[in-house]
Amino acid sequence: MLRVGARGSKLALAYAKSVCDALPCDTEVVIILTEGDIKHDVPIHEIGGKGVFCSAIETALLENKIDIAVHSLKDMPGEETPGLIISAVLKRNSPHDVMIGKVFEGCTIGTSSPRRKAQIEQLYKDLNINVKPIRGNVDSRLNKLDNGEYDAIIIAEAGLIAMGIEREWTKISIVPAIGQGIIAVQTRNNDTETNMIVKQINHKLTYAHAQLERALLKGVGGDCYTKLAAFASGSDPIKLEAVYYD
Repeated sequence: MLRVGARGSKLALAYAKSVCDALPCDTEVVIILTEGDIKHDVPIHEIGGKGVFCSAIETALLENKIDIAVHSLKDMPGEETPGLIISAVLKRNSPHDVMIGKVFEGCTIGTSSPRRKAQIEQLYKDLNINVKPIRGNVDSRLNKLDNGEYDAIIIAEAGLIAMGIEREWTKISIVPAIGQGIIAVQTRNNDTETNMIVKQINHKLTYAHAQLERALLKGVGGDCYTKLAAFASGSDPIKLEAVYYD
């Protein structure tokens, strides 16, 4: 029986289920509360930046309270945590960002991502849009939209699909976050038995794409402030599309 550590949100549990369903052994999901979940209305950069959704789960893994950790790869810092490795990734889901709501002259669009903000301000430069920070899980963001706090919000399409949310949305032509749409499985690097099991579910092409994207993140020292986006695609050769804003 492998103990699978994950956040308690609907989306995180959907991702954990995908991993459990793929593994060739019995599993048990262990819910771990992260700082990003506790302080869900505080901007990420004020509570530690990139990694606030991962650190508590990684600590549980290092302390042998769980056997594997499931993360959304885009939440993981570029630097690997000592003693831990990303031993597998599942086949990439949709990497796209989508807009829910209406975009018009002077509208208010919700996103707390510097990457998204920089790109949509350029994309809608003729509409005088107002970009307003938004935090919370997918459901709470949709509630804020429905309550009229925003005219539109930006969400990763992979999350909407994983949660089975029935809404109308439009894909927007911006470069996604590094690792967006990829579910990562993290293990202790000295846990040979678990690593042998987990590596059986690794999707090799997605793993190669993830390595390239994360090499860029690590190379520029990217964090939650960094207006960096990158997306790897294809094979032999793999192509990398990236944008960076000062």
